[in-house]
Amino acid sequence: MIAWRFYLNNLQRLVSYRAEFWIGFVGTLISQIGVAYFLWRAIFHARGVETLRGYTFGGMMLYYLLVPLVERVGHVQDMAGFSGEIYDGGLSRYLLYPVSYFRIKYAANLAQATVYLCQLVLILLGYGIAFGLPAGFSAVSILQGIIALGASATLCFFLSATVEMVAFWADNVWSLWILVRMTISLLGGGMIPLTFFPVWARAALAWLPFGSLIDFPIRCLLGKTGWGEWMAGLLSAFAWTGIFGAATAVLWRRGLKSYAGVGI
Repeated sequence: MIAWRFYLNNLQRLVSYRAEFWIGFVGTLISQIGVAYFLWRAIFHARGVETLRGYTFGGMMLYYLLVPLVERVGHVQDMAGFSGEIYDGGLSRYLLYPVSYFRIKYAANLAQATVYLCQLVLILLGYGIAFGLPAGFSAVSILQGIIALGASATLCFFLSATVEMVAFWADNVWSLWILVRMTISLLGGGMIPLTFFPVWARAALAWLPFGSLIDFPIRCLLGKTGWGEWMAGLLSAFAWTGIFGAATAVLWRRGLKSYAGVGI
């Protein structure tokens, strides 16, 4: 019940500050879409083709439109906030609550994901009205995409938690998170769709968690995954969520033994 109320309170707060999302989104969109537009227009023109690895030029632009939106829903760009509360001693008050600390933090992340997901749907509808929807896009692909986004957000939450638990013993985990974030962007499909990687690289990436965070939800939304691939993608995301969840639990128990609660 407390986690649910925490979710509702965070949802109300986020809805009250919608301008923050749109300012950040427009800034990211201009830089990311601008670079992608000129780069891929030159590539399509040089190759003299209409489709590359299953993407038309319009489909490619839609992919890059979805990248910052999916990153926000999954909370890929920012940490979940564990390390800051360990550093300043704010963690202490959560230890007194009659509810799991991770449930509260997950509820806060879920509220943020809910707001961003609504905005993603609105932007997709606007894109469809203005430019038309790509082939393969349907109600089923939207449902598959939303479920994939939920799996991505949960996976990213526990990945971030695992990294931030290091704050119990290290003075600064920000540099470590920057490294993880850049790895996610490169190997997760934030910079380029994974279908453009060599076959051997795609086979290797299929065993890693990064593709589940960006490329997989976008391909689901665009209707580029069959039911078999969708199920395999979800199983991979759930398996990595279990691995990071177990790692977080171990680090949490050991970290609390050295936690002084006075801040740094």
